[in-house]
Amino acid sequence: MIKRFFNWLIKPPVLAFFGVLLLSLIFWFEAPLLAFDGKEPFASSAVRWFFIGLLFLAWAAYFGGKLLRARLAERRLMKSVAGDPAAAPALAPGQKESAAEMAVLAKRLQDAMAVLRKSKTGGAFGAGLYQLPWYMFVGAPGSGKTTALVHSGLKFPLSDTHGKGAIGGVGGTRNCDWWFTDEAVLLDTAGRYTTQDSYTEVDQAAWKGFLQLLRRHRRRRPINGVIVALSVADLLQQGEGQRRVQALAIRARIKELHEELGIRFPVYVIVTKCDLLAGFVEFFDNLGREERTQVWGVTFPLASAEQADAGLKAFPAEFDALQTQLQARLFERMQQERDIQRRALMYNFPQQFAAIGDVLESFLTDVFEATSYEEAALVRGVYFTSGTQEGSPIDRVMSTLAASFGLDRKVLPANAFGGRSYFITRLLREVVFRESELAGANLRLERNRRWLQWGAYALTAAVLVLVTAGLLASYVRNQSYVNDVAARTAEIDRLARALPKDPSPVAALPLLNALRDIPGGYRSQGQEVPFLMGLGLYQGGKLGEGAQGAYQRVLREALLPRILEQMETQLRRGTANNPEYLYELLRVYIMLGERKHLDPEAVRAWLDYDWSRNLQDANELQRQDLSQHVAAMLAPSSQAEAPPQLDRALIAKVRLSLARMPMGERVYTRLKRSLASAGVPEFDVTAAAGRDAAVVLARQSGLPLTRGIAGPFTLAGYKKFTEQIDGAIADVVKDSWVLDQREAVDSVESAAQMKAAVQQMYFDEYIRLWDGLLADVTLVPFTTLDQAARVINIVSSQESPLRKFLQAAARQTRLDKLKTARSGVDAASDTVKQLSDAAKRRLESALGDGTQDVLPADVRPVNPVDVHFAPLHKMVDAGALPGAPSGAPSGAPSGPSGLDGVLLKLRDVALYLDAASAARAAGQPAPPADALAKLKREADSLPAPLGALVRNVDTAGSGLTLGTERDRLDALWKTGPALFCRAAIAGRYPVVRKAAQEATPDDFGRFFGPGGLADEFFQKHLANYVDTSGAHWRWRVVNNMDLGMEQEVLNQFQRAAQIRDKFFANGGKQASVRFDLKPLAADAALTRVVLDVDGQQLAFAPKTAQGAASFQLPSGKGVNAVRFDVAPAGTVELRTEGAWAWFRMLDKGMLEPSAQGERYKLTFDLEGRKIMYELTANSVNNPFKRDGMEQFRCLESL
Repeated sequence: MIKRFFNWLIKPPVLAFFGVLLLSLIFWFEAPLLAFDGKEPFASSAVRWFFIGLLFLAWAAYFGGKLLRARLAERRLMKSVAGDPAAAPALAPGQKESAAEMAVLAKRLQDAMAVLRKSKTGGAFGAGLYQLPWYMFVGAPGSGKTTALVHSGLKFPLSDTHGKGAIGGVGGTRNCDWWFTDEAVLLDTAGRYTTQDSYTEVDQAAWKGFLQLLRRHRRRRPINGVIVALSVADLLQQGEGQRRVQALAIRARIKELHEELGIRFPVYVIVTKCDLLAGFVEFFDNLGREERTQVWGVTFPLASAEQADAGLKAFPAEFDALQTQLQARLFERMQQERDIQRRALMYNFPQQFAAIGDVLESFLTDVFEATSYEEAALVRGVYFTSGTQEGSPIDRVMSTLAASFGLDRKVLPANAFGGRSYFITRLLREVVFRESELAGANLRLERNRRWLQWGAYALTAAVLVLVTAGLLASYVRNQSYVNDVAARTAEIDRLARALPKDPSPVAALPLLNALRDIPGGYRSQGQEVPFLMGLGLYQGGKLGEGAQGAYQRVLREALLPRILEQMETQLRRGTANNPEYLYELLRVYIMLGERKHLDPEAVRAWLDYDWSRNLQDANELQRQDLSQHVAAMLAPSSQAEAPPQLDRALIAKVRLSLARMPMGERVYTRLKRSLASAGVPEFDVTAAAGRDAAVVLARQSGLPLTRGIAGPFTLAGYKKFTEQIDGAIADVVKDSWVLDQREAVDSVESAAQMKAAVQQMYFDEYIRLWDGLLADVTLVPFTTLDQAARVINIVSSQESPLRKFLQAAARQTRLDKLKTARSGVDAASDTVKQLSDAAKRRLESALGDGTQDVLPADVRPVNPVDVHFAPLHKMVDAGALPGAPSGAPSGAPSGPSGLDGVLLKLRDVALYLDAASAARAAGQPAPPADALAKLKREADSLPAPLGALVRNVDTAGSGLTLGTERDRLDALWKTGPALFCRAAIAGRYPVVRKAAQEATPDDFGRFFGPGGLADEFFQKHLANYVDTSGAHWRWRVVNNMDLGMEQEVLNQFQRAAQIRDKFFANGGKQASVRFDLKPLAADAALTRVVLDVDGQQLAFAPKTAQGAASFQLPSGKGVNAVRFDVAPAGTVELRTEGAWAWFRMLDKGMLEPSAQGERYKLTFDLEGRKIMYELTANSVNNPFKRDGMEQFRCLESL
């Protein structure tokens, strides 16, 4: 009873119940102590009962669900194994059973399963299907499986109701016998399932179906092991072929078990019917009941899957050990036996036993030998048993002798005793059943189940860790937040005490920024509380509210007074030349003191604009901060305090000053500002004239073509003007409180007059801006005849940028297209009606300084813009090409007149310039300038913009054609060689001996070399005008043409030629020098001197004959250095580097010419020790003569 109680007490559900009970007690007494953000959620007993109920509900749901799943699984199993016989596989012919017999069998199996459910191992909370281990007997028919079980000594709970025998299967398991013991369930499969030698297809299908049944209803561990029954009669009486067939059949069944069930299970080999070995009964006859229950056989060590065949390899030795034990017991048994015949049988028994060793080993090898192609069986042992003693023993020894000597075989009498079992009971109970857990679970199922369990554990642990970490992180972060606020508060207190008296708002920025940026304060409004700072511990609500209050207080006490003081200073100063600016300043100033007129956006916009102009000591970031502070100060939540006191005397004074500004000007100025921010696109000359605009057009003012006319003064801007003029008038009237007077616009007549005045101001500025643009746009300057011809060719083409520009200008200045159907009086009536509406939109953008662009207004049927630009419209309309968008009326004339006529004449000018350029290139006089003359006559009759442009073409073309050759050459020189010479040669070594910068060899060759810039220019343009026969070149007159250039110009070209001949004697593009050096003498203190010139060395030693060495620069070695290596060494190395290193070294020495022009004496002073060389150039005209080089200068002009 006590044992049963303790067994019940340690069941998992009971232990879990006590755990939940303990946790509930802890929760009941400790939970009220928990508080989150000042709240105690578990103080109420109802709340605690609720959570405790949830705990017990979770316990009941978990274990109840587990019990329910177990019961459902058992029910499904019972239904499957004892189901409808009609659902069973078809029986082989000759084996059909009657319906009545099937019903009886089904009833017996159902009763047996019911007993199993009520067994002591399948109580509440248990998983009955898995409590008892399940074993399967596998063996050939007649192998003694059933006999072994009947005489095993196990307890059969069904023996009282069903007898001590197996329960026959029905339905899908009708060919299996079920043995229900108190320790295991044993499945005795039909022997033909093992051999499958009767009806192969039927047997195989039934076998596979049976295995699937096990796997479906015992998914985790379908079976706990397999018992292979092997009869001694089969071993001794079957031939080798029959035994091998039986072994392979058993091997195949075990393989199928592995594959179908998906687990690795232990296999126990039981050799049955050992009593058929002659002498077995006599040898063990003296064993008592308990001794017969012991195990006779060998259990192999538990091996891994990789060493599965270790037991088989050990079997011969173990079998020998068993035989040895028999031999050891033989003497004693023979002493105990008096019957001579029985003693003879005893004596031969060890030999009879040994006779089956080789056969058994071969059989085991055939069944269990491991291969790499299939799962290795887990063979646990080989055991020898006898269930009952029936039949005649087999004398294998005497049979062998009789066969050897040709004697008759003697048949032994049948066993006289029966009904005893040998070596079965403890084998099953203490060996097989105790190893029930050796069977591996279904790998896939267990893996999934394990993953689910670990996932649940991990999730639970993760939740606990996350909650704990979250609370810890929240605490740490909030603690850090509190510390941060404390530190910032100390810094804010310091800034407040150190706040300067400077009236500039920038002075208060550090204090304002510090207050605004307090975490949880004003800047954090509307932001979500960070998750890791929440969880009931967030302190930002309390601290942030105080920070916001302090911030608003400082805004009122530190920023607002400075803004008002700044405004008052500007109001006192006044702005006589910009009254509108003064008006808006006064308007914003009054808004800050009178809340009923306050427009926060207008105030902020004005301050942003004013600070961008007048707050020079603030950068962009500081101005942005100030704007944000103003927005916070003007927020509705900050308007609870009383407004500041204004300087009423100052307001009255400014109002008196502004009263002199006409209302129309105020309306127009405000309208321009309002529409300037409406996003109307600017008129872009490049966009209007096309892709070639930048090639042919330019602006005389130097402004880019992309900057044309502001958006308000375009057609789109004019449309906006007409839409907003009435509202602008109404806005000014509504803002009459600024000047404290009612504007006199209370009748239709006065409204119409006001609107007409505003329109006239707009039209005047519209005309002025477009006149300026048309007069500013001209053709690009002409530099050469070719370039001029190209430009005019493009201008006169069908895709002429000039045509497109003028057509676009005509469209933009034709405002009559947008005239409205309403009259000016009707619009004025609407304006008067609008005066009773709500106030219109206030200041929407930063104020201008009175020079900003404006937006369009409603037009009258005939407006000054159309009248002013009528000549342009007429010219464009008359010259419109078919399909060209000019905006002309349908009846406009066409043909080569107007704009097209001008473009045709420009095309003739382009042809003339091409011809003049060709004549100049050929050295011929230019053709007659008739095209220019015609264009000049046309210019006087063209409208102002086009007429001026045509006159410029005539003047520029004539200047290019009639200009002197000297001007042409001078221009060529300036734009080519002069630029390069100034950049690459002038002021550089070797032209200037003392220069630190050097001309690169490539640049030197490009300018001075044969065919270089200087040589090419001279040969191409000047050679015909120069006499080079004398020592000094002279100008000469050719074809009565004198270039009129200075002699110094020619001298510089002669010097360039001399440099070319000295440095480029080989005709290459890079300067080169060849010379010989011969040491002449050296100071006695010098024992060795090595001169290295660009990697070429000349060594000198005293009292040694010295020859000359040849040098060439550049050497191709890339050293670019000259140095002396002397012995004994000096304190300073004489060394030069760079492309001109040799010439710089010559400058450090003393070069003396000799009577022979190519020979020089060269002396170097090496710290007071001199060495002399003889330098021999490869020509008398060599670069070592520096006269022409030092006198050369780059010509800026000719």
